[in-house]
Amino acid sequence: MLKGYINSLSEGNKERTTKVNFNIAVSFILRAVSIVVSFLTISFSLKLLDTNKYGVWLAISSTVSWISILDIGLANGLRNKIAEYLAVKNYEEAKIAVSSTYAILFIIVVPILLLFAVFLKFANWNSIFNTKLNERELLLTVATVFIGLLMQFFLKPISSILQGDQKIYKANLIQLLCNFIPLIPIICFSKYVRGSMFALAIAQTILPVFVLIVYTLVLFQTQYSRIKPSLKQVNLAKSKSLFGLSFAFFIVQIAGVFLYSTTELIITREFGGSDVTLFNLLFKYFSTTGLILSIILATYWSAFTNAFALNDFTWIRASIRKLVKIACLLLAVTLVQLLLVVPVFKLWVGDKIHVPFTLSVILVIYFSITLFTSVFSMVLNGMGKVKVQAIVSLITAILHIPVVLFFIRHFHWGLNSLVYASALWALIQVFVWRKEINSVLKLEEKAPEEELVNSELVFNTK
Repeated sequence: MLKGYINSLSEGNKERTTKVNFNIAVSFILRAVSIVVSFLTISFSLKLLDTNKYGVWLAISSTVSWISILDIGLANGLRNKIAEYLAVKNYEEAKIAVSSTYAILFIIVVPILLLFAVFLKFANWNSIFNTKLNERELLLTVATVFIGLLMQFFLKPISSILQGDQKIYKANLIQLLCNFIPLIPIICFSKYVRGSMFALAIAQTILPVFVLIVYTLVLFQTQYSRIKPSLKQVNLAKSKSLFGLSFAFFIVQIAGVFLYSTTELIITREFGGSDVTLFNLLFKYFSTTGLILSIILATYWSAFTNAFALNDFTWIRASIRKLVKIACLLLAVTLVQLLLVVPVFKLWVGDKIHVPFTLSVILVIYFSITLFTSVFSMVLNGMGKVKVQAIVSLITAILHIPVVLFFIRHFHWGLNSLVYASALWALIQVFVWRKEINSVLKLEEKAPEEELVNSELVFNTK
């Protein structure tokens, strides 16, 4: 019914725009529920653990999140290739890409798991996270988080396939279930097993694995049976274009995960676990506008891939202008968030957290810049032009820790130091990404014209 209504709104538009509108409408509903579930999970997790222990939990989960980069960008590369192959109904190449992706992920997962099993026994986790917690509980928590995220990492191509097929709403439904199912046991744990990080780790990292397994099996038996992975279809030689694109995505991805995971580790070591909780909650609060934008951008990614493959540059330029206007509207929402930050935090977590005004203002500036960074980055991702992104992201990742520590130890800016550095990188990226988009579009628009002129010259000569 909703799809029919969206179609009526988009009457006269192309099929691509209709798909984008439908995905946005359904995804907003699913992601809105997902955000509510996420905030409830944080609230009950804080009842399960105290602020210091919750800060350590955040440091563990964010540090182990580097697992997501081990796919060397295959998830994003697969997403783009699936969009290209399905657009021209090339199911054979799509099947090869899917099969090769799962094969590579399996080859990565097995040795990593074995290496971690050896490292787990000899590592001093209290020293790594600068804590004095129960050694056994800390070890079990780290092991559970690692195994759970590693399994999720292996199973995530199903979401990339849905995204490439412009069925973003189905990928969001999977994410919603992965967020919602852990909430039920967390509520129970907050009443009966308070203080257990291990219980929280089981709920948040192991339960989502079962959701992904069920969805993967069902989808490959039904609507994606034609591209179901097969050992016979694993062909790394024929998948060179997939891996070339994937490696560029990998560089961007590793830089992003590095910045995210080191942030909470730096705070833990420099300021303590309680400040990790403060920073994380403020970051989540102000990132909600970015989440809203990401719902819209996620639906456009594969649509840009489709449009670029078909040389529909008029649609691309019009869509970029539309997305920039949306980013401007969300910037105004971020300013409203700043005005409401204190009452919202009192309602959300009570008097446990004191909200520093200066840190809130700096975070607003940072997230306002990232709204536009996200738009331009997604356009380049959709067009498969990731080389410049990879270079700039790698440079900023290398500079991040030295710059943050310099701000902390020489200027004594405290937690603000992390946001100052991140805002600087985001500002640089806005200008570089925008310039790269203009260069790519001018070059691609010029190419068909040159081909037409050359064909006319050949015709006239004959």
